[in-house]
Amino acid sequence: MPPTLPLLNFSLSKVLAGEQDNFAKAKIKIAFLMLTFAMVKIVITIPIAITHHQYIQAIRSGLIFLIFFAGLKYLLYKPHHIRIIAHVVLITGLLIIWSNLVFVVQQLNIVTVQVVVTTVLCSFYLIGNRTAIVYTTFSILPIFLFMIITRHSTAGVTIPPQQVVSPVYEIIVFLNFVSIAAIHYLFYKAYENSVIEKDQLNAQLAVKVAEVKALADAKSMFLSSMSHELRTPLNAVIGITDLLKGSASTEQHENLEILEFSTISLLAMVNDILDYHKSENDKIELEAIPVNLPELLNKIFSTLKLKANEKNIPLIVNIDESLSTLCVVSDPTRLTQIIYNLVGNAIKFTQKGKVELHIKLVETSTEGVEVQFVVKDTGIGIPQSKLESIFEPFSQASTDTTRHFGGTGLGLAIVKKLLLLFNSTIKVESELGEGSSFLFNINFCVAEPFVSKPKIPGNALKMAHLNVLIAEDNSINAMLLEKMLFNWGIKTCWAANGQEVVNKLKAEAVDLILMDLQMPVMDGYQTALTVRLLDDPIKANIPIIALTAATSSDIYPQVIAAGMQDYLSKPYEAAALYEKLERLAAMVNTVHKPATIINKEPPEFLQGAALC
Repeated sequence: MPPTLPLLNFSLSKVLAGEQDNFAKAKIKIAFLMLTFAMVKIVITIPIAITHHQYIQAIRSGLIFLIFFAGLKYLLYKPHHIRIIAHVVLITGLLIIWSNLVFVVQQLNIVTVQVVVTTVLCSFYLIGNRTAIVYTTFSILPIFLFMIITRHSTAGVTIPPQQVVSPVYEIIVFLNFVSIAAIHYLFYKAYENSVIEKDQLNAQLAVKVAEVKALADAKSMFLSSMSHELRTPLNAVIGITDLLKGSASTEQHENLEILEFSTISLLAMVNDILDYHKSENDKIELEAIPVNLPELLNKIFSTLKLKANEKNIPLIVNIDESLSTLCVVSDPTRLTQIIYNLVGNAIKFTQKGKVELHIKLVETSTEGVEVQFVVKDTGIGIPQSKLESIFEPFSQASTDTTRHFGGTGLGLAIVKKLLLLFNSTIKVESELGEGSSFLFNINFCVAEPFVSKPKIPGNALKMAHLNVLIAEDNSINAMLLEKMLFNWGIKTCWAANGQEVVNKLKAEAVDLILMDLQMPVMDGYQTALTVRLLDDPIKANIPIIALTAATSSDIYPQVIAAGMQDYLSKPYEAAALYEKLERLAAMVNTVHKPATIINKEPPEFLQGAALC
């Protein structure tokens, strides 16, 4: 707010105390200086003019004094009206210039030139912009006109000139020079103070940015730690549930299905929060893995079908037959998230009717294929005014949606961000009370023709020759792995930290290591690097699969850099673990001949795969 000053205020310091901006202070000082110096010069001029019978000079000076005194008083009362005061001063300056040349002095002297310079300076320093150019033009114009007229005409004004006599003339010239110098100094000082202030603010900003970055890093570390602490027990719950299903009765199997579904739902919520955080920091990167779309979608729908069955809603999947033998290169995890969120939402917001997913091959070219995904439901629908806002984080179509249907409000926001990574956008059509339809297209590169993977045999002895070292500090997760591997006929031993891993590897015959990345004494990365430096070439080149509950996007490069062959995120399915073991089993020689030299290239099944 503008400072409140008394009407009879004559203190410049009080005026300046109410201003924070350096340039605003400079303008007030410049205006105050101009008005004060002008009145001093007038006070000196008037008595001399009267003494020499220069009454026009005296009258003009008296009027200017009254105008400037009123301007000075108004400046000390309403300093925020500085522009009005500046206009008054500049207009008065123009009148002085014109009247000097035409009536009073009738010649171009140094005083008139000084008034022109002062007017130009004040017009830019006090007002600026185009208005300053106008004032500058009208202050210089009379000088050129005077020079042209006096050069081509000897006719003069009938009024006799009334020049200021010495020594007043010299005093006025001196004061004008002081005024010009002071105006420059005040504006330069304001500029210098602004630069200093800017540097101080930048220094404070740098400190704040460092604090915010530290806070963001702490937040990321917290989320990473939270991810690990949540996903580790979820890994055990999902794994044990999967093991129990193999020997459970029909009733127990149904209960275990409910337990597994609830656990997966909890995991999905944790993943939503973590993935949204990563997307906000642009840390999500797509993998390039050969994927069979029908098989991936059937796996997704086997998880969602239980939820749909609970509500007696038909879940219909219509997949283009031409995709059945087609293998595309994509990120199955992110594609699963997109479909899971869209179809999960459709089931959640549909009370009766059906939920459909249609997948259609739109176009085939030499560069790849374009596939269209459409998710339809007969649910509550979305108002037209909310079709854009539903993709904002923590936003839903109505304020009571969370209360009635639950959810974090992050699903569609994550879908939108993930589709941007696929160079795609999502379209939505909906009518309140009639249902919704979500549509998006994705371009995929085509990989080698897909070959169906064999299912895990219940008591497979295909890898029974393997001796696997489990490096895991969590005893429950270690026990889970032992049970899984035991069902496949694999022999196991357990190490609770990195140093135990190295000791057991030296003492026992081991074919492969399942390495948890977060262990005491030595973590998984340090342990892997230590193993690669062992003197025994067979043990130094033993295949290693990393196990981690972390969700960082740069885990795979770190794993490869540490000399490990692959990694598996917790919680993992038995099928995923079996598949990775099967791929690396070929590297293991049962008679313990030197193993294949480990390279730091991606596994063979990832080589040559690239996203479009």
